[in-house]
Amino acid sequence: MNRVEAEERQFSLLLALVDTSVGFTKHELFVRVAGYQGQPVGDALERMFERDKDALREHGIVIDVVQPPGDDSNQEARYRVLDGVLGSPAELQFDAEERDLLDLALRVWHEGGLTEESQRAALKLRADPEFRGGLPLERTPGRTSDPDGAEPATASILQPRQRPRESAFQALKRAADRRREVVFDYLKPGERTPRSRTVQPWAAVLFRGRWMLVGHDLGAEDTRTFLMQRIVSPVKDRAAKQPFEAPGDAATTALAKLEEIWATASVGVHALPGSDADIRLRHRRDTSEEDGLLVVHHADRHLIADELTGFGSDVAVAWPAEQRELVRQRLERIRDAHAEATGEAAS
Repeated sequence: MNRVEAEERQFSLLLALVDTSVGFTKHELFVRVAGYQGQPVGDALERMFERDKDALREHGIVIDVVQPPGDDSNQEARYRVLDGVLGSPAELQFDAEERDLLDLALRVWHEGGLTEESQRAALKLRADPEFRGGLPLERTPGRTSDPDGAEPATASILQPRQRPRESAFQALKRAADRRREVVFDYLKPGERTPRSRTVQPWAAVLFRGRWMLVGHDLGAEDTRTFLMQRIVSPVKDRAAKQPFEAPGDAATTALAKLEEIWATASVGVHALPGSDADIRLRHRRDTSEEDGLLVVHHADRHLIADELTGFGSDVAVAWPAEQRELVRQRLERIRDAHAEATGEAAS
């Protein structure tokens, strides 16, 4: 079973608590929330649940508990977060353009790059129904604490620090700024061995929470967009054999093409109602519902296959057949890897 980070588990819990008007019992949450699913019900899981509730309360989230009369065991109590509790103050209103800017900012400044106060605001915004359809449902930034317990200055609250996950980002960005060629090993989906690529880097772009490099592939003699998480070696830069200039519209052109792919590429899935998969996919950007299926858009069939595989039995791909096969192959590899590990342990 894949380990779910505490921040991811707590955000899944928050989504579940916001997504119900009547509340969920602990047992229902243990079935729905990523990180609780598949865990044996007992003291360890109960303590984890209590820690997660405390963490949300530290973020300023008020959890409403409805206790049935005569229930002293606390097993039938229902937990929820009221939309009104998460909503912005009446004097703080955002128009559509401002929400788009907040969306963009939270896509860039994440993964520990926000101060604690900014993280609390981001957590509330991402769970608020006003924003839930637009902000990225990805890992919640980790919380930080001031060892002295002092309140940070306003300037530090407003000063985000960019920290992309991809280790190649800084090297690629620096090379693009200096007009230097880069060489790296790139592993395409379906291939077992990475191939060396020599690229004139033009721009680093962020699309749907993923960093990509746009540039001219000298080997292919054509423009290419590389997903940074598929770069599997250190990035080496060198003086360009022939000086180059990046097209001024390289980034906007690449993003426009990705938007075109996103608009036309989709997959129909059955999602277990009320599950973490159902909540996340339903509120994913541009998701619609047709004939009982969630129609989920994407820009890369392998990335969406990885994402759907991560939901396990909570989702089933209805169409297209090619996408269903990609998910099946991944599930089989997971099954086989677990079987091999079990066999080695037994021997």
